[in-house]
Amino acid sequence: MKIRNIEITLATLLLIFIFYKQLAGIDGYIEGRFSDSAYGKEMFDAKGLHFNFWINYLFPALLKWLTMYLAFIWITCSLPDKFITGRNWRNAILSLIGGFVVIWLLFVSGDCIKMPFNDNILPEALYREFGVAGFISGIILLYEIVKQIALWQLKRDAVKKTGKTNTLTTDIIWFVLFWGIALLGVTLIAPYWGLGLFLALIPPCMFLTYLTCSYYLIPKYYYQPEKGGFWLYTALVTLAINIPFSGIYTISMSYGSIDFVFKFLFGWALQAACVVPLSIYLHKIRTKRAAELTNLKTELGTSNAGLQFLRSQINPHFLFNALNTLYGTALVENAERTGEGIQKLGDMMRFMLHENHLDKIALSREIDYLHNYIDLQNLRIALSPNIKIEVNIEDITGYYEIAPMLLIPFVENAYKHGISLKNTSWISVNLFKTGNTLNLDVRNSIHPEQENDPERYHSGTGLDNVKQRLELLYSQKHELVVRRNTQEFFVHLSITLSSIANN
Repeated sequence: MKIRNIEITLATLLLIFIFYKQLAGIDGYIEGRFSDSAYGKEMFDAKGLHFNFWINYLFPALLKWLTMYLAFIWITCSLPDKFITGRNWRNAILSLIGGFVVIWLLFVSGDCIKMPFNDNILPEALYREFGVAGFISGIILLYEIVKQIALWQLKRDAVKKTGKTNTLTTDIIWFVLFWGIALLGVTLIAPYWGLGLFLALIPPCMFLTYLTCSYYLIPKYYYQPEKGGFWLYTALVTLAINIPFSGIYTISMSYGSIDFVFKFLFGWALQAACVVPLSIYLHKIRTKRAAELTNLKTELGTSNAGLQFLRSQINPHFLFNALNTLYGTALVENAERTGEGIQKLGDMMRFMLHENHLDKIALSREIDYLHNYIDLQNLRIALSPNIKIEVNIEDITGYYEIAPMLLIPFVENAYKHGISLKNTSWISVNLFKTGNTLNLDVRNSIHPEQENDPERYHSGTGLDNVKQRLELLYSQKHELVVRRNTQEFFVHLSITLSSIANN
């Protein structure tokens, strides 16, 4: 997605620049700064036909560039999503053929408008623009093929977790992206041919030099005590890389002059002076970052090991066995309410130990924990007649997942601040689902805080923490409303549930 956004942005900026360049020609036409041949006017004059700058020059030019822009977007963005990703090769080929025909016909239309009408204009335009449309489509398709191969290699390396190759493939992808779009833009704008030849040969030469230095010469020779071998190998390798690339460019630009050897050596020395130090600098930065990442992983592993060690000091089996013993004793002594409380406490501890650390759990398990907490709290206040508790928790069918411990803080807060053994108190808890949205409404009474209450100046239990978790885990997928008046505290929470598989 990031590469696609960059492609669209660069292509759009290039189209805007071309449109600006074409529109800037209006002043040149009006002021007569260019000859009539620059606009094709002389061909109309030779046949005694009227030439309209807007229709016969500007409109065909803009149509041509817009067609090439849409062709680029279609081949690099739309075609992979619709067909290549799903390996629907038959439809991909048919789409390519259909798209080529559309490009061809649009080019022919622009050519017919641009040229004076005669009996041979349509056959000539069909023949001429067939080659142009094929060339443009082929260049864009070649760029997309190279990009898809690089992306495939990057994904394969990510699966194998080979960090070095992954970095190499990433470098190649970014170079192909920027170099391909730059070369395509130069080819389409059709400037001085020397610039196009320079972009076609020199950047790949410099990039190949950078790859050779960064991934072979520097790791193998640069960090040795004697660096003479590194500089010798670097000079020989960069010279060998420059011969096919810079050599062709220098000979082409020398126009038969015998000084092309001096120009080639100067270009090679200039490239080496720029690329080699840059490669050394970037390699040092990557090595430093890799070392820092390794240290962080080591420290994190040490911290996790220490945490696991601390957790192991409290034997959960001992705690559960002790609770089971107390539960059995309570039943023998006919203390049913005590036994029930011990059982629910054991279930809650088991939840905290085994499921609280997971990223997502079944919604049913979260609701079970909520039931156990409410039942345990109600045991404590069962003999208080001035406390009214209303709990309506919907029996939700189907399988849904939710982050653990998102609902309980609001209920905890209600029992903490909404209960008074002296004054009339009430708590209302409603949990229900509408569509894929889970809704929780909690109301509780408000009472004057006691002077000796250690929590007097603290906010509701875990509310700040749960707000942060909601922002991180359910960004744009939740709604939290908190209201308070002189008598009541109200909370409404709605969460869009995920990972749904109906039973």
